Amino acid sequence: MPTSRAVVVGAGVAGLAAAAELASRFSVTVLDRLPVAGGVLGCDAEAVHALERRCADAEVGWMLGTTAVRWRGSRLLVAGPDGIRWLPADQLIYAGGSRPATAAELRIAGPRLAGVLPATVALHFAEAGVLLGRRVVFVGAGDWAHAAAHVIAEHDCEITIVAPAGAAPPRFRHEALFSGWTASTVTGSGRVDSLHVERAGHTHRISCDAVILAESPRPLRNVDGAVIEPCDHVTFAQPIGDVTTHLWAASEAVRAVSQLSESRIEEVTA
Repeated sequence: MPTSRAVVVGAGVAGLAAAAELASRFSVTVLDRLPVAGGVLGCDAEAVHALERRCADAEVGWMLGTTAVRWRGSRLLVAGPDGIRWLPADQLIYAGGSRPATAAELRIAGPRLAGVLPATVALHFAEAGVLLGRRVVFVGAGDWAHAAAHVIAEHDCEITIVAPAGAAPPRFRHEALFSGWTASTVTGSGRVDSLHVERAGHTHRISCDAVILAESPRPLRNVDGAVIEPCDHVTFAQPIGDVTTHLWAASEAVRAVSQLSESRIEEVTA
């Protein structure tokens, strides 16, 4: 039985793959603020079930519905149904996933307006049947844009894509494409009513009532004491890129923790 203790924060495919990989050398506990595993992929996905079975076979422990608050070198402050306590750990594996860049990070000027949403939030709203708008503009054309646009398109709205040159945007019946243009400013009174884009000194105004941000992924790192690399006894298993399929995310997470594990790296399959 391993005596070294590793805590994995994040029960999405990256965290589950990392936990299964480490279990031969560490006593592993997986922690997530949600009450079920799966992360953005969802608890019913077959890839999640397959990784859960691997973790169960490896006797990985679970602390779901629990939030990681602070890392102090050899212990993690957690808050969950059992209260707030320090959890001893020799290694922290942070697999909290990623998020789209904010309007400020994308240097999109203008006031804070209703209707400007990150793609991750927009996807959840759309899946719940919320109509985000009739004239929706996506800033970005990666996996987040593809996932959210497919759901939003079912609401029979007009979709406009503002994408980097050469990107492969989603294709829909009600779509306009601004390839190689850059979002510069949002305008509106209370709610967004237009997005201004620029290219080679030219400006164009796109009329809209929703702007979905789906560009330039950033790592989600919200545990105090485990934010900036390098960090003692912390490994960040957070694949960041425009291609964020579950297979790629799991494989990249395994690669990130492989130096901590003496076991053979197994291919993660969906």
